[in-house]
Formats: sequence, structure tokens, C-alpha cells
Amino acid sequence: MYCVRTNSHVRTGIYIIRKVLRMLYILIALLVILDQGLKYFITQNFQLFEIQPVIQGFFSLTYFRNSGGAFSFLAETDWGIFILSGVSILVSAGLIYLIVRLRNKDFTWMRVALSLLAAGSIGNMIDRIRFRSVVDFLMFTFGSYTFPIFNVADMCIVIGSILLAFLAITDKRILGGTENPIKRSKEKASEEKNAN
Repeated sequence: MYCVRTNSHVRTGIYIIRKVLRMLYILIALLVILDQGLKYFITQNFQLFEIQPVIQGFFSLTYFRNSGGAFSFLAETDWGIFILSGVSILVSAGLIYLIVRLRNKDFTWMRVALSLLAAGSIGNMIDRIRFRSVVDFLMFTFGSYTFPIFNVADMCIVIGSILLAFLAITDKRILGGTENPIKRSKEKASEEKNAN
């Protein structure tokens, strides 16, 4: 009787993990579609460098092309876009790999953070491959200071990074702990497989 109950719990756990993985893939896809859809709207309806105030003196929509990385890193070089595109492809693939490897439900928030990072990386990678630059369109002004113009993919990267940093600080399993999250996830998957 005990074994049957355990197998049932294991099957339920596997079902939940698969469902969460599907939801994370859907989250990534929706964020990339949102990012690309808004960028398409901007490129079709705005002239380059055009600014349309939404909240006067605070928030505007604009059309700006960034051929570099964050804060225009490598923007002044002809070859920078190729390095950034290659890095984007590697980072996106690595993040998807980590999301798949961390199947254990104990690491759900880490997978959410990685999913946000993956969505942002993929969104900007698509731009780099299509346009050899990234389309930025959200502009905030604070008095005489204008915050660097950004897009939805950049927001995903920042929010994912903050969440990952928060988890690294608060969850001892991630940094400096006795437990390796990927190793623990593999062991948990192996235990669930053996229980079947």
C-alpha cells in the first residue's frame, strides 16, 4: 500500500514539473512575442529618433537603434554586433539548458528568473540578427537626466537578474551552499524514475 502511494506521489510530482516547464516555455514565448510585437509597432509607426511624449516630462516612446550591448557597449565597432550576436546565442542556449536541467520543483523561482533572462536574451538576439542593432523605445526623463532608452527584453533581463541575485543571497543552495542545484535536480529526477 505504501509503494502505491509513493508511486502516485512521484507521478503527480513529475506531472507538476512537466506542467511548470511548459508554463515557463510559454512565458518565454509570450515575452519574446510582446517584445518583438512592440518593436514592430515602433519601427512601423515612428521615424528613427522620433519622440512621442506619453507623460509630458517623464515618459516617452521613441525609436532608437543600439548597435552595441547594454549602455551601447561595443557600439562604436563594426565587428561588435557579431560578438554580441554570438554571445546572445550562447547565453540563450545556456539558459534554456539550465531551465531544462533544473527540473526539481524546489528550484521553480530560479527557473522563473532564468526564463526571464532567456526571454530578454532571445528578444535582443532576434534584433541583432535581423537589424544588426537592437530597437529601443522606452524613454524616461527625470528632470534634466534621461535614463538610457530600453525595451521589453531589457526589462526581462534586469528583472531576471534581480530575482536571480535575490535568490543567490537568500537561498544557500545556490551560492556557497552544500548543495549543487543541477546535481540535486538530477538526483531528484533519478529518485523519481527509480520509484516508478
